[in-house]
Amino acid sequence: MKLVRAITQAVLLAAVAAAAAFAYNAVQPNGIDPFRRPAEAPVVDRTLDLPGDGSGEPREGISYISLEELREMLEAGDPVIDARTAGEFEGGHIPGAILCDYYEMGTYFRTVLPRLSPEMRIAVYCSGPLCEDSEMLARELYALGYTDLRVFRGGIEEWTAAGMPLEAGYGEDR
Repeated sequence: MKLVRAITQAVLLAAVAAAAAFAYNAVQPNGIDPFRRPAEAPVVDRTLDLPGDGSGEPREGISYISLEELREMLEAGDPVIDARTAGEFEGGHIPGAILCDYYEMGTYFRTVLPRLSPEMRIAVYCSGPLCEDSEMLARELYALGYTDLRVFRGGIEEWTAAGMPLEAGYGEDR
């Protein structure tokens, strides 16, 4: 009888905890919608040497870019967004990058979106080739109407491996 009671209490406790977690998630600006699918967006890999790719012509959607194209965008003054966490950003980021942690984007959008316009050419990066945060953030921006998005898949890993400079701290972006 004690075992049945203990199991019943454990199940009840788990149900109450799950309900509380879902309720908390629902009211958070960065809450996770378990039924939401990532935004669909056309994707072009500009890093491949294929006809029509790498031409520099504006395209609607998301393009993967090389380190060289990212450098050209920085020199042109195009916005570059870091999709990593605040701690990673503070430890070192591409100079001039804007912090917009993908997992906290609801919080960052209030300060980041007013600095961008939908027709701007915007680059997004994260940790490295295995990180998908930059592409996921670019998909979110595309769903909001930003149409010329560039994802640097090499991320901070390729940037530092190439001996490129880093900027530490938050600067004006905090």
